[in-house]
Amino acid sequence: MNLAQEESVDFPAALGWVDGDRALLTELIGIFLEDCPRRLHEIEQAVEEGNAIGVRQAAHSLKGMVACFAARSAQGLANEMEGLGKTGDLSKASDLLPTLLLEFARVMHHLKTADW
Repeated sequence: MNLAQEESVDFPAALGWVDGDRALLTELIGIFLEDCPRRLHEIEQAVEEGNAIGVRQAAHSLKGMVACFAARSAQGLANEMEGLGKTGDLSKASDLLPTLLLEFARVMHHLKTADW
């Protein structure tokens, strides 16, 4: 399944993660929507600067942020980017970055607009 066809967020799984507490999930969504753009900017800047530690840290944060939404594609892309930062070899980071940015944009859009 490609990124365009795949649901970016698994709301039933996300609700399960917070034991069905919709208010808590709504709060987590708000925090994510506020913080995610800053983290995405950090990862873009780190890739541009060739800063492997910055890439690793920003990707790790992004990966953790989407875990509670069961956003598997976004989480996998962040994990892949984190791995590049860990190895210090950012040669593939510039190629991966647009896909990661697109997927996180999809997650943010889905969280803003979905009727769950």
